[in-house]
Amino acid sequence: MRLIILCFLAAVGFASAQNAPRATISAGHYGTLTTDHPVYRPLDKVTVNIGGRAAKDTTAKIRVADPNQKTYFEGDLRLNNNQGSITFPATGALGVHYIYLWWPGEKKYSRYVNFRLDAETGIESGDRDFDRIFPFTRDAMQLGRRDYQTPRGRFVGYISADTNHFDGIWLRDWIYSLPGYRHWEREMLCGLDRFLEVQGANGMVPDGIERNGKTWRVGLESDVEYIMTLGVWRSWQATGDDAWLKKALPKLEQALAYIQSDPKHWDPASKLIKRQHSCDTWDYDIDGATDQGAGRHVLATCDQSGYYQAFDAMSQMYKSLGDQAAAEKWAKEAAGYRERAVKILWDGTKFQHHVHIDKISHGDFDETKQLAMGNTWAVTRGMSDRAQAMSVVDEYRRRQKETGDAYPWWSLQPGYPDRLGYWKDAFRLQGGYANGGLMPWVGGELARAALQNGREEYGVELIRQYADHLRRTGGAQVWYFPDGTPGFRTTNEVNYAGWGMAQWVEALLEGLGGVKDLSAVLRQAEISPRWAATPLRQARVTYRYAASDGYFSYEWRRTAQGIEMDYSGAGEKATMRILLPPGATVRAVTLDGKTVPHVMDAAGPSRYVVVEAPGARGRLVVSL
Repeated sequence: MRLIILCFLAAVGFASAQNAPRATISAGHYGTLTTDHPVYRPLDKVTVNIGGRAAKDTTAKIRVADPNQKTYFEGDLRLNNNQGSITFPATGALGVHYIYLWWPGEKKYSRYVNFRLDAETGIESGDRDFDRIFPFTRDAMQLGRRDYQTPRGRFVGYISADTNHFDGIWLRDWIYSLPGYRHWEREMLCGLDRFLEVQGANGMVPDGIERNGKTWRVGLESDVEYIMTLGVWRSWQATGDDAWLKKALPKLEQALAYIQSDPKHWDPASKLIKRQHSCDTWDYDIDGATDQGAGRHVLATCDQSGYYQAFDAMSQMYKSLGDQAAAEKWAKEAAGYRERAVKILWDGTKFQHHVHIDKISHGDFDETKQLAMGNTWAVTRGMSDRAQAMSVVDEYRRRQKETGDAYPWWSLQPGYPDRLGYWKDAFRLQGGYANGGLMPWVGGELARAALQNGREEYGVELIRQYADHLRRTGGAQVWYFPDGTPGFRTTNEVNYAGWGMAQWVEALLEGLGGVKDLSAVLRQAEISPRWAATPLRQARVTYRYAASDGYFSYEWRRTAQGIEMDYSGAGEKATMRILLPPGATVRAVTLDGKTVPHVMDAAGPSRYVVVEAPGARGRLVVSL
């Protein structure tokens, strides 16, 4: 009997010994901490659920940190029946975030849990015209994506939508598709490496590369070197890869030196780029002459705006890398180039199609009246001033009313008349292809030009026209006849033209949505939401580079009291430039509840309130 009692007491003692340490390794000792989802978008509300300890605490504290362990939210909460919850917006850098839980009197956190912040480009406004353009474009343009293994290595690019180079990449169509694909494409650099590797010893860049590695260059083309420069610049913006940029810049220096010295492309008298007489930026002479750019020269608006922007981009890239001397050199080059080009080409209403260096007669046709597609670039590339930009946009609007054409997307308006006998091909006759046909990329550039230069409501009107076009036709080809009938130049015409669809994405996200990168990976950004030009009362915009963690996201709301905007980003600084409703007067501007200084900026009749703000997160309220 005594033995049984001793065994019983021993067992009880053993159990007590086991229970004592077990209490310190259970949830009852530490509490519980969970989130309602594992992944959130920027500005989503994160709900944290907390279960109390066995000690039944009545309060707790959480601290939230981004992937770099920078705290961006702290909150105290009360527990009821040993349970509690707290909510905060997920903001700041993308990646894995940390939530730490503290109990009263504790020096070290008791629990932690992670969630992931991720972002995808998109617009949510409740208006199908704006909400559907980007996903439609993303799905359509990827049909034109090509991933080649060339003899020199991998090449990822996007095809021309009508080319006879069926299994090759034109540099121009690919790079002009970049405003679209940078939002989903991760392989931004390998294709540019393939082009830079085959650059000529004199600095010349090829027009395109076939799958088998062979290259080609159209002799009269004068724009390839600036297109390469813009391709490097915008791809670097999307990736933030400074090491890659340092290697690419000497190649760009060689390319720009070549184009400014070759007798076929450089005019020493005007100190501007020249080209053979073509239909604006297109690659054939207006009457079939084939001297490969050696004669019949003009100074074309399309080239001048491209090289101005390329020189300015060189300045920005060098500045970002800390080479101030080179940055100032290229800034000076850009400013002088712009001044010379505008002086020669601006006619008081628009930029001329081109100015002849060599005498070429067009009979009784007045070429100076042509509205050339390069006018839209002159605005969006920054060659025009604000007054010139508004004049160009107004001229497009006026001519559409005058002609009754389906859209104001002209390659040339008017094209060269058939009576001049320049071409036998039906697709080149007046109203076709680059001789007066309608090109979606022109419309996209025009919409962005309007939105950024005091013609916001017209820009919105153009976007709605394009959204309707997509719904009715199922896509966008390279060109259409003036009545909107699709045009065919080759058997390879497809309705997912990247150079065309991408410009409408840019008009939507940078023009209407107002997100503009002033650096790389949106470290510094200008945010100009123009939703006040629509009847909408709220909109959510996210702009994301797929190849990096660079993004900016905001929620815009228009209330009876004014405009509210919550935002989150990966950057350091943001210049907030908010379009005001017509006739509105600003009473006050607050950032995170504190009054902040602001200035007013006018774009024609439109008025913007401008505030400098941190780029990572904030709540901006404009009281009207």
